[in-house]
Amino acid sequence: MSESNPPESVSTNDDSQPARPKRGIRKKFLIGLGLLLALALGFNAVQSWRASSQLESRLEELRDQGVALTLDDLQAERLAEDDNAQTWILRAKSHTEALDKLLRDYQGSEEFRSFLPTDEQVEWLEKAFEDHAEAFELYAKAAGCSGLQSDWRIEDQPSESLQVNMDDCAGARSIMRHCAARAGLLMAQERFDEALQLGLQMLKFSRAVEHQPMVIGHMVGIACRYISLNVLVAVFERTPLTDEQRGEIDQALAGCESVDSFRHALASERIYALAVFRSEIFGGPVQSMVVWTFKLDACEYLDMIAQVDEWSTDSRHSIGAKLDVLARKESRPLTNLSTSAFLQFRLSHDRALARVRCVRLLNALQRHYGAAIPNAPELGELPSSEESRQDPFSGQPLKVLVNDDEVVVYSVGENGTDEGGRFDDEEDQGIRIKVN
Repeated sequence: MSESNPPESVSTNDDSQPARPKRGIRKKFLIGLGLLLALALGFNAVQSWRASSQLESRLEELRDQGVALTLDDLQAERLAEDDNAQTWILRAKSHTEALDKLLRDYQGSEEFRSFLPTDEQVEWLEKAFEDHAEAFELYAKAAGCSGLQSDWRIEDQPSESLQVNMDDCAGARSIMRHCAARAGLLMAQERFDEALQLGLQMLKFSRAVEHQPMVIGHMVGIACRYISLNVLVAVFERTPLTDEQRGEIDQALAGCESVDSFRHALASERIYALAVFRSEIFGGPVQSMVVWTFKLDACEYLDMIAQVDEWSTDSRHSIGAKLDVLARKESRPLTNLSTSAFLQFRLSHDRALARVRCVRLLNALQRHYGAAIPNAPELGELPSSEESRQDPFSGQPLKVLVNDDEVVVYSVGENGTDEGGRFDDEEDQGIRIKVN
């Protein structure tokens, strides 16, 4: 009998694990992802509703207060065409552009800045102004208007409409520089009464220019005011004036202390910003998920503008601490950027006010003391209001420094420190005239 090999035993132990079904994991993941997406959408919907409600609430409050939220509201009462300075500025445009070319080199010279043209420049200026005499007639008509209303409009893309405003502002500044050149010519010809009247006309024109839209318009107006004040100070330095002329000067300068143009700049800036938010941010490519953050940013922006506007009638020294708090306040990104710009805007406004008051005080000193202003003049004796002699940065009387060569009238400036009438780096703010 033959033997057969026994069958090999089969092991029942298998070390390999059966593969887990991946389908269940994917399903759980997708369910979880769907829940997260639903939560995100729900959160976004709630936040969007809250932000929209807050923004509309802010706008409703402003409407109830009578605040203009469109340019048409801001200029509801239109000026007559011939009573709008913008009309005459535009009619003078061809002359303005021609004079820009003729005076370009001269306006960069020290003779222009000091109102002391050479004999050769006098002859050349006489010819240029004779050829463009109509320009100054139109400039005078612009200054004689009761106001300025720009033809600037906010289009579908507000940022693109800025160029119109920029062009208007550049034209206004050119006009002031042309008038300053003519004032220098008049003083070189010893026609001081005419130079004074031109300076007062320039001052009135600058007040109209300050009503150009937005902060940039007001800042150009401040620059124009500086030019006109320089003309007046040059006249103070070179000729005696009558009490009647001094009174006319003080009245014109008093008008520059109004905050109307400052508030107009804030109002038009608010209108422009709302248009930008609506057309270029709320309706932009990020609208779907994070538009609510920009709406909250818009709310903070409106609150910041309202705060700056509320403080517009307060003297700088009385709100210095509040301005510091606003500067340190953490806001949303767009409001943060805007806040620093508006704080600088307020600083420029206060510096301009300080300079106006310095010129008013010098005018009052010369009116009262003549050429012999004492080293420590009695400000209480001057025929001017106490407010007009107050330094907006300190709340104290403006400083007066007199020596054998000059008279300096100044404010202590933003740092609140008396630097002895030193105007380098704008440490102090003010004016100086030579007395010999």
